[in-house]
Amino acid sequence: MAGNKKRKNTGPYAVPPAEQGMRRAKRGRSDDRFQEIAAELKKNIISGKWEPEMRVPTRRQLCARYGASPITIQNIIDQFEGDGFLRSDGRNGTFVVKTPPHLVNVAMVFPEEARNSRFWQALSAVARTPRSDGLRIIQRFNIRNNGWTDNTDQVSLLNDVLRKRLMGIFFTSPPFLVDRTPIVTEPGIPRCALMTPLGYPEITQISTDDVSFQAKALDYLMAKGRKRIAVIGHPDISNLNWLEKMSEYGFVSGPHWIQGMSLGDTLPGCNLARLLFNGGKDKRPDGLIITDDNIVESVTKGVAESGVKFPQELDVIAHCNFPCIPPSSVPVASLGYDAREVLEQALRFLRAMKDGAPPVKATVKAVFADELK
Repeated sequence: MAGNKKRKNTGPYAVPPAEQGMRRAKRGRSDDRFQEIAAELKKNIISGKWEPEMRVPTRRQLCARYGASPITIQNIIDQFEGDGFLRSDGRNGTFVVKTPPHLVNVAMVFPEEARNSRFWQALSAVARTPRSDGLRIIQRFNIRNNGWTDNTDQVSLLNDVLRKRLMGIFFTSPPFLVDRTPIVTEPGIPRCALMTPLGYPEITQISTDDVSFQAKALDYLMAKGRKRIAVIGHPDISNLNWLEKMSEYGFVSGPHWIQGMSLGDTLPGCNLARLLFNGGKDKRPDGLIITDDNIVESVTKGVAESGVKFPQELDVIAHCNFPCIPPSSVPVASLGYDAREVLEQALRFLRAMKDGAPPVKATVKAVFADELK
């Protein structure tokens, strides 16, 4: 019936179903009064006035202090226990937990499933490694809606933000898909993003240092005595001026040996490699740099099918996001970025911002496998 139709949430940010449920929870007196008291009590925990493992005032004392009914105070205590801030110990009283969520929970945010990018796979893998510092990394996927969404991960993340259950947020890509939601706009939560520096002055930005990758790759091939160099990578491969840089090293190359390809369809990489290595060994590249780990498997398959002899005729440098090394059909030197270092650097910045440090811009240098700590 039309009269029973639910009105759709509207506006730049619509309250998700889970949060609506919280707001409808039974409360004493008015909802505004509940929120006012809850915010003040939560501030005592967030600010450290109520320290971890400290016994908090009794329900009777809180009722007297705020002129609130017992049911209002009990509902607030219940909510705080459910959110992980408080624990009740019978007649001994109610205590702040040893590790409140705002001190240990870090949300790692992915705009898609991790399997869609080898870098995200590496970050997701290292985030699942047990930690000794007490931090709890919570991975959230498909966080990409600036309005209402029924994606359970985004709803859960949003609730964590609004309930102040996070020490920080680490975005694994630029956060523009959700930059009109509290996930980005809610104050008081340190944020860090893996992105090339642009906008978002309130967010610490970490980027991979592609110049260091280029320099290490060319230094390696020069040390191997290679002369003719080809590069296969992502569509914006020309951004690093490979031809100009190789000329400085004295390498032979050309526009036809600098090839960018779609990362959405990596299968053509096999045929592209076969074309590059079609011909006599003195006319084809003797050094190959693959600048994205998403295409290593297909490109090296084509190299193997071309019949090139290893290591006499060719050295290959393959991009890698450690510790997830991509499959290869030929011997390669893995060069890239350590996802463990990216994550630890992000966590260091989040801790520093939690202690009052300003946002910064930082880079992660490329490393070979034998340089990993």
